[in-house]
Amino acid sequence: MHIDSKIIDQNQASVKRISLPTGELTLTLADSVFDINELTDYAARQNPKRGFLFVSKLLAKYWPSEPQAMYQIHCYMAQQVAPEIQGASVFIGMAEAASGLGQGVYEAYLNTPSPAQHLFIHTSRYFLAALQALDFQEQHSHASQFYLYVPRDPALKKTFLHAQTLILIDDEVTTGTTFVNLITAYQKINPELKKVLIVSILNFVDSSRQAEIQALLPVEIVFISVVEAKIDFNPHKDYQYTQIPNVESSVACKRKNLSLKAGRLGIYGKMEWDKSALQSLMQTWQPDASILVLGTGEFVHLAFLMAYYLEQHGWQVKVQSTARSPLLKGDAIREKIELIDNYADNIPNYLYNVRAGQYDHVVICHETPLCEPLTQFAQRLNAHLLYYADGKISLS
Repeated sequence: MHIDSKIIDQNQASVKRISLPTGELTLTLADSVFDINELTDYAARQNPKRGFLFVSKLLAKYWPSEPQAMYQIHCYMAQQVAPEIQGASVFIGMAEAASGLGQGVYEAYLNTPSPAQHLFIHTSRYFLAALQALDFQEQHSHASQFYLYVPRDPALKKTFLHAQTLILIDDEVTTGTTFVNLITAYQKINPELKKVLIVSILNFVDSSRQAEIQALLPVEIVFISVVEAKIDFNPHKDYQYTQIPNVESSVACKRKNLSLKAGRLGIYGKMEWDKSALQSLMQTWQPDASILVLGTGEFVHLAFLMAYYLEQHGWQVKVQSTARSPLLKGDAIREKIELIDNYADNIPNYLYNVRAGQYDHVVICHETPLCEPLTQFAQRLNAHLLYYADGKISLS
């Protein structure tokens, strides 16, 4: 696949056209302090509902990301959010791609003085029995069912049910329909909600659609983004999509496969983690070694924290995570490794833009107990496995 991308100045607006095998993508970009080329690349997606994907360079998802650049975007977004928050708030990272982004923005916001209670939680595709959840749809997604769990801890639950401000964080917003679905479901359990901030790196919701969303909801809606643009996609009618792999989680309870301390059930404050296992690995590495830190699926933020820690100690490091999205190999997707997921769903997962032997050392930090898919994945990359269990980390 070849991606033809060019920018043309038209009436002080930048128009970027991207040719994909699945169709023609056109972006009309508003002025921004950021160059969009620093934020994203583009790929074709094996999904007839939406044949394109913005391959963010700052999510640690489809692209090996630089920890410092991620930290900077977290801080920038937190600075934009801070003046808009009223009272207690709930920050929500939208899984899968933005669970880590949401937690990063939340932790950056905690660096600003604020007397109110603020919690972080992220949506999940995984079912947990005996827990109250708001379920809602993301119609365009390859895996459309999501859950937002009501925290079981009494203090977290109180904040969740009485927050005045909701901060919804995603890498991109295209129509806002998913957020309308989520806000509608959330408001049924929290009638005290007054304001919702829809926060994203890329925002493609124009002013007329924003007005429609505001008319649908009885609370104040504020859009905050790094880059705004108009998006048009003209699909190639003759493009033949192959069969989409199953990416839906099973309805079985995943309690044994997930960390319940990392964000799905809410968290106050910054993520705590034990550095001793990572430090023991660092002692065996050469100073000029290149390092890749990998997360798995929705479990991304710890990989970022580890990578940022390594970077601050002088290592050459990138951070990334496995993903469910079935992308087509091409200019933005240069490498593609397929693996079986480690969450007992027996569905394909992918690692993009990484090849075996590319880094001197690879560290996979995982929340699931050690299993055959994890062991096989680590063997393919000659990687170390670090298991996170309620804040404690051990070599698997």
